[in-house]
Amino acid sequence: MYLRTPKRYSGKGKRRFLVNWRWLWLYVLAPIIIIPAALIWQNRATLSQSVSQWVDSNIRIELNPPTPTPTVPAADLEVQLANFLASGNLRSAISTLTSLTDATPNDLGAHTLLTKMILFRGDPEDPKRQQAALDAAFGALNADPEAADGWIMVAMALNAASRPREALPYLLRARDLDNQNPLMLAVMAETYNNLDLIDRATTLVDQAIEAAKAADPLDPATLAYAHVVQGTILSRTSGQDAVRAYEEAWRVALTEPVMPVGYIAQWLWAYYFNTNDLSRLVGVLNQAAARDRDDPVNPYLLGRVYLKDGDPNKARTAMERCRDLDPDQVKCLRWLGTLLYRDQNYVRAAEMGQRAVDLGSTDPAAYLVAGLSYAFSNRCAEAVPLLQRGLGMTTEGSLVSEFQEGLRVCSSSGLLLPAAEPSATPTG
Repeated sequence: MYLRTPKRYSGKGKRRFLVNWRWLWLYVLAPIIIIPAALIWQNRATLSQSVSQWVDSNIRIELNPPTPTPTVPAADLEVQLANFLASGNLRSAISTLTSLTDATPNDLGAHTLLTKMILFRGDPEDPKRQQAALDAAFGALNADPEAADGWIMVAMALNAASRPREALPYLLRARDLDNQNPLMLAVMAETYNNLDLIDRATTLVDQAIEAAKAADPLDPATLAYAHVVQGTILSRTSGQDAVRAYEEAWRVALTEPVMPVGYIAQWLWAYYFNTNDLSRLVGVLNQAAARDRDDPVNPYLLGRVYLKDGDPNKARTAMERCRDLDPDQVKCLRWLGTLLYRDQNYVRAAEMGQRAVDLGSTDPAAYLVAGLSYAFSNRCAEAVPLLQRGLGMTTEGSLVSEFQEGLRVCSSSGLLLPAAEPSATPTG
């Protein structure tokens, strides 16, 4: 019997060494990090002071928080609005009313009033006015989409921007909400008239006038607007009937103390001016200006009346007033340039005419005033392009001859001829 020798037990795997070369990078990096960190911590008080001084001297951080704008309470804005309306300061009234609509975005009445005040004054051809009216009208619509007023305001603003086809769907929605609303009927009549659907427009405007008269309480602004629409429809067939409608609109509008009436004065101006009823026209325009002291169109039209009446001094004063109220009103600039040209004040006349051209005037007389004024000031390099562009904008015989005269002056040997007076007949 044999005895077996027991096996020697040993650990499995390779022998483990105290130093593992795979971790050499850690052995090297540890003292590089630990030693500086320890030194920094030990001297932290001194280092923090040095760093703070360096930051203060080399890094500038300027914090300018916005200054909070104080909010005027809605009640105070309403008081300001009433004061501005009573004094005829309608530009400030519209600004205050805009602030009021911002403070009370769901106030349908404020948005509606703002839209009307924009549309019932100013130059109807001004694109900035048209856009402001649209913005206010959509504010009214968003304030209460379930009321007819906002839909009507949008349609009114679109009609003012010569977009009746876009206005019609808004009116159809307003009719669904309130089919007896007199303003809706008047604006729909205006829309159909703009679309040349005269019979339908005539029926609707008659209904609008009756509904406005029957309203309790009576709204003079709505009734006056309906008469204006009636006048525009009648102007297609009878000037006399049209002016009677405008005169009735004027009478009704004056019974309301604050709403601007400039838009009605403009319709009356077209008739009275052509029939030479100038004294009556002066009275209408003065009343409109008393109601709205900030509307540049009123002094512009008044200046045209004085010019036709043979009083260039009053005409120039009125045109200057128009220019002061709105330095970018191209009609005022064009006619003020004409008056200055007639006084042989060529430097200022060229300035006014050039400004009108730069602002996009489509009136060839603006180019004529500027071009002739430059020509007779020995500034033909500036005159010729204006005269050539203006000549291409008109076929009217008297204007064509004046443009040709200005070009002839600049093509001559330097002898300036007596100034030809620019025509006062172009539109605008």
